[in-house]
Amino acid sequence: MSQITMQCHLIASVETRKKLWKLMAEINTPLINELLKLVHQHPDFETWRHKGKVPTGTIKQLCEPLKSDSRFVGQPARFYTSAVATVSYAYKSWLKIQKRLQLQLEGKTRWLEMLKSDAELIEESGETFLSIHSKAREILAQLTPESTNIEKRKKGKKNKNFNLADNKSLSKTLFDAYKHTEDTLTRCAISYLLKNGCKLTDEEEDAEKLIKRRRKSEIQIERIKEQLEARVPKGRDLTDEEWLKTLILSTSQVPKNEAEAKSWQNALLRKSCSLPFPVTYETSEDLIWFKNKKGRICVTFNAIREHTFEIYCDNRQLHWFKRFLSDQEIKKNNKNQHSSSLFTLRSGRISWQEGQGKGEPWNIHHLTLYCTVDTRLWTAEGTKLVAEEKAKEITKIITKTKEKGQLTDKQQAHIKRKNSTLAKINNPYPRPNKSLYYGLSHILVGVSFGLEKPATVAILDANTQKVLTYKSIKQLLGNNYKLLRSHKNILLVASYSQNWKVCANK
Repeated sequence: MSQITMQCHLIASVETRKKLWKLMAEINTPLINELLKLVHQHPDFETWRHKGKVPTGTIKQLCEPLKSDSRFVGQPARFYTSAVATVSYAYKSWLKIQKRLQLQLEGKTRWLEMLKSDAELIEESGETFLSIHSKAREILAQLTPESTNIEKRKKGKKNKNFNLADNKSLSKTLFDAYKHTEDTLTRCAISYLLKNGCKLTDEEEDAEKLIKRRRKSEIQIERIKEQLEARVPKGRDLTDEEWLKTLILSTSQVPKNEAEAKSWQNALLRKSCSLPFPVTYETSEDLIWFKNKKGRICVTFNAIREHTFEIYCDNRQLHWFKRFLSDQEIKKNNKNQHSSSLFTLRSGRISWQEGQGKGEPWNIHHLTLYCTVDTRLWTAEGTKLVAEEKAKEITKIITKTKEKGQLTDKQQAHIKRKNSTLAKINNPYPRPNKSLYYGLSHILVGVSFGLEKPATVAILDANTQKVLTYKSIKQLLGNNYKLLRSHKNILLVASYSQNWKVCANK
């Protein structure tokens, strides 16, 4: 991955923290909660659930009428955009999980249908067991040539892992064949092979073992169904209003069934989040960087530019924030001759970090800024690579738009903006030079962690199956190894001290 995320504390006045808390907790988070509910209540939700995605622009359309709702008015435009993005991310991940679970359910259900005893297979096929066995041998011979089997037998134990991988591939082939064939005898023969581990056997079938296997599959199916029927993404109940409603409901009514009782119990036991949803700024120009009178790097955000925040970070991250400031200053001083698409900063996210104590929430909790950067944009060589990628993408968009023929004023303006961006991309930022690293796919690095040896590293050449180098923890740390030994001694003394206290108390 060329993108990494770092964080820093945002220090601001009490009034600024109070204003931001009220915007995020009392207006933006309820808006996200409402959008999550509206998506679930949409008449096409089941269709989206089956397809595994919500159509592009749907959530934005649902948000439009809410902008004039008295509960959600007064937010900066970027906060509405962030709410739409948050709901989109939530449902995108949830629907992806649902789709994967649905595929698992279909596979497990099909396997349960295939998992039949020899007697059931004989009855279904209308043939003798010898006929099923003979057909299974024929299928196995077609899928595993005799020459391959002889070679595998010669290799013996050394080829154990290869055989396991080969069996998995064979079972997948058999599953696909079962699904596409209509011949009853062939289907029964495939079922026979699959339940016996893709091989022929002369041993008598263990009926009790088969019952246990079927029951295991049934339990797995039940669990997947429970996961599929699990609640859809819900918001954050900062006021505990929903929790109180469930409490009143559970104490005043008798549940209709076990499922309803379980849902009440889960809602009451679930720990609610006390922090509002983060606000995401997906364009780097929404964050404005500058230095205050004390020489400290500060940031402000579009739509709330009257509020400023000081950056407090570790020295290891300071150079990144200096770069954010430098990029914007270069673009501004050169009268916008540079493109913001090559800013090192790609996006930012304001979030609250949970604190402890009593008082107002904006005084207890801490503001945090998460910054996502593209590491390639740190150097001149990496920036050139990114610029080439973006230039190809922009050229492709311009070409496709022009191919449409008669263009509207809006489309012509769009092409003009893209051409302007294309020209600016070719004007690079002054950045340090560093040769690009190109990895070797056949070189593997293995790291082993343990109590006695905290870390051991081995570098392997996959082509030659030879270890190129092997480093112990002492070799890795070098002169700093004494720090690890000191740390171990401190832990050892603390452990002895604790044990002595326990013995003394006894």
